Amino acid sequence: MAYITFQPHDHFDCPRWEGSSSTTTINGMQFKPDALWIKRYDGNGHPLLNNSSEGTGQNWIPSGNNANNTTVHVASYTSDGFTLTGNINDTNAASQNYLAACWKINAGTESTNTSGSISAEVQVNQTAGISICRYTGTGANGTIGHGLGAIPKLIIGKSTTVADRGDVYIGDILYYTDTETDLIQFAATAGNQDDAGGWNDTKPTSTVWSIGNKTHHNTSGAASIAYCFTQINGFSKFGLYKGNGNVDGSFIYCGFRPKWLMIKQWDTTEDWFVKSPVVTGFGTGGTLTRTLKFSDNSTSTNCTVNITATGFRPTTTDGKANGDGNVYLYMAFADHPIVGSNGTIALAI
Repeated sequence: MAYITFQPHDHFDCPRWEGSSSTTTINGMQFKPDALWIKRYDGNGHPLLNNSSEGTGQNWIPSGNNANNTTVHVASYTSDGFTLTGNINDTNAASQNYLAACWKINAGTESTNTSGSISAEVQVNQTAGISICRYTGTGANGTIGHGLGAIPKLIIGKSTTVADRGDVYIGDILYYTDTETDLIQFAATAGNQDDAGGWNDTKPTSTVWSIGNKTHHNTSGAASIAYCFTQINGFSKFGLYKGNGNVDGSFIYCGFRPKWLMIKQWDTTEDWFVKSPVVTGFGTGGTLTRTLKFSDNSTSTNCTVNITATGFRPTTTDGKANGDGNVYLYMAFADHPIVGSNGTIALAI
């Protein structure tokens, strides 16, 4: 059979750049990005999330208990990249180095989705399995349409106009059968919470996701945002794995070589962090030593992960990625796929 029907670089990319004190345009991608995650990788700097639905002056800094930051880090989105304001430490300052993860959604074009009890403005890329939903929190149970046409496996949501940390849903039943009662905060180091107030004790469907009375992503009257992801074979993989406390950790099969990998210890306190082979000069072969942490805004080299053509393996005893018996959430996007759209190994014929 053939590989997936699209190239990952048509919907996702990870540029890196040396910062500047002046306005800088990052270009050369195969698409116009709509969602950005940016982090300095050679020193201290806060991570930043920005998207074309909320606009360039609305930034989620997922390293603390914050409302959206209104500094204009991202000056504009371009046809093949984005333009950054200069001389800002977290995103573009002279002699500092940065990495971004960029997703194509729908060129900033939203439509009103009334599939749920709460109306939302949604832009969606069904091919890549990603949507951005803007809605106003109610503080009460409800449902929100996501537009994916498939069941989301991972949701990241936050009430943006109030100080809060946001929540993450992961629909992996490998270790838990009731994922609809579990959540983990995105801008915190704490482990998961068994709290039906997050997702109203209801699994998402192919049309809507459910929301409870948790203020993290449903503060009454607050502008709120959710990034919804459904898994696409050969392009994205979301799930849980269990650590073994050994330098030869468990192998996590993705069906592709990951280009961007985010991990968080699910069951106890640890940092959210990102690994990417795009960050060169830290490790040899597929072993990635540079760890881009969220909470303390720093980087480190004490947590190694090996990237292969089909997935990744923690090669560390560090609790951030491979504590003995601990469960970890991961989110991976592809560099090069090895499987086709049906999830089986593709043949180059």
